[in-house]
Amino acid sequence: MKPEKIKPIIDIISLLTMAAGLFGMIFCFPFLWSALLEDLVGAGFPFVSGAILFGCGLLSLTMNNKK
Repeated sequence: MKPEKIKPIIDIISLLTMAAGLFGMIFCFPFLWSALLEDLVGAGFPFVSGAILFGCGLLSLTMNNKK
């Protein structure tokens, strides 16, 4: 495939990755305020994973759209 045809596909995949990361962080956020250690550990790892997904999607989108 030519780079002109791949660019929109990469943009969509980057946005979906960012959306998945944001959803994971928003879903786990209320559990981070719990007093139970199990809730903190159970919500902390997915929150960090969501932050990594969001950051990687943002980097991919930025690198794909630079001139």
